[in-house]
Amino acid sequence: MESIQLTPEELEAKEYWITLFKALDTPSDEGTAADLETELPSWYDEAKFKRGQRFYKDNRFGILQATFCSLLVLLSDPKGLRILEHTGKSNTMETARKRYVSTLKHMSDWYECDLQPGSRSWKSLQQVRRMHLGASRSATKRQLGFISQPEMALTTFGFMGFPLVRPHLLGIRYDNREDVEAFVHLWAVIGFMLGVHDHCNMCLFRLEVVDQICRMAIRYVFMPSLQLETTLFKQMMGAITDAYAGYMPFMSYESVLFLTRRLIGIPGYQYALDLKKEIICRPILTKAEIESIVEHMAPKDCYRPVMAMYRAIFCEQIRLFRVKEVSNERKEMNGNYMLPVEDVCGTYTKLNNNEDECNGSLKECEEDIRQLLGLKHNQELIVTHIDNKDEWSTYLNDSQLKQLSLGGQSNVKFTVQTLNMCYNTIGRYVNEATLSFILYRINKLYP
Repeated sequence: MESIQLTPEELEAKEYWITLFKALDTPSDEGTAADLETELPSWYDEAKFKRGQRFYKDNRFGILQATFCSLLVLLSDPKGLRILEHTGKSNTMETARKRYVSTLKHMSDWYECDLQPGSRSWKSLQQVRRMHLGASRSATKRQLGFISQPEMALTTFGFMGFPLVRPHLLGIRYDNREDVEAFVHLWAVIGFMLGVHDHCNMCLFRLEVVDQICRMAIRYVFMPSLQLETTLFKQMMGAITDAYAGYMPFMSYESVLFLTRRLIGIPGYQYALDLKKEIICRPILTKAEIESIVEHMAPKDCYRPVMAMYRAIFCEQIRLFRVKEVSNERKEMNGNYMLPVEDVCGTYTKLNNNEDECNGSLKECEEDIRQLLGLKHNQELIVTHIDNKDEWSTYLNDSQLKQLSLGGQSNVKFTVQTLNMCYNTIGRYVNEATLSFILYRINKLYP
């Protein structure tokens, strides 16, 4: 791959990512709950923080839609998902409902209350930080690993990333730079108070650099990981969508997953959007830098059980994944990625031995990937590598919509139309009234 001259923003974002992954061995918090001190950062700007809160209130419908989709994005982290499963608080419909209603209430406090010692938002941040510490320490005892600084930093993306880089898909008004900067500052403060160190806090850079950091997160982490539906991911996500289906109309597993992949920008999910605004960041990290990250993770007990997933996720090229049903006949699949062969146990697929070097890590852990994804004997994972953004753009279409059930297609179309309504006064009023009613119902059942 030819070397690319990086812009100052790209270079700064790259340095951040390299610094972030060096902190994989750094816990988000250490000690006991009594040791935790909640304080405002020295760079806190009260006026900017409150302006960020107003930006949320003016765009509440779209930001909460982004937050819900981001929850699914964060669930795609293999190690983090194992820690979440260990807590036992998201495995069933009822436990998932209680957990994420609680999350919604905490988030509402951060967005709507004054941030000062003793306030509701202050106490909420203290409570969430103690919960994270407890979950991290418990997971460490079971050799699942602690919650690290990079994981906390990427959680911050889950709250502010999509409103920043994909606002036009969410009905968010993004034409005022100062408003967007204030929203990013709000999450810089919240991240700090939840334990994110300044050098890992992606929201402490200039707006253009934060934008580039988020786009790198999409390219290198979330775009590949959200295509890989592990058995555990399906279980957790299914529990969440079932939990909220009674409160949020036009929701189903398949439609929410489609809308989330549409937000990420995965090819095949470009329903009803402007293809000119579909942008994938250029390759910023080198192959050697990515391999260094993977090899740093590989020996650790907490990563070893799901290392096959990380080897599939991290790549300097863009990877597209799809599961395909194969027949029992010997035939080569379209492309040069997988080759089905006859086996006494049925159809089994091996990666082509003539693959280029970038597939080497996948060949080594093919069976582990199959098990994590729960593939049947007649299902194969097809991997397509894309070298550059121009080639990537040729894959953009909405072909995956017709793969949904008729109900799923209706859910997607209705949600997209509803979000677009935020750009007119009447539609905005209707959406806000509907959202207020939904939140009222949730709060009434779970006071």
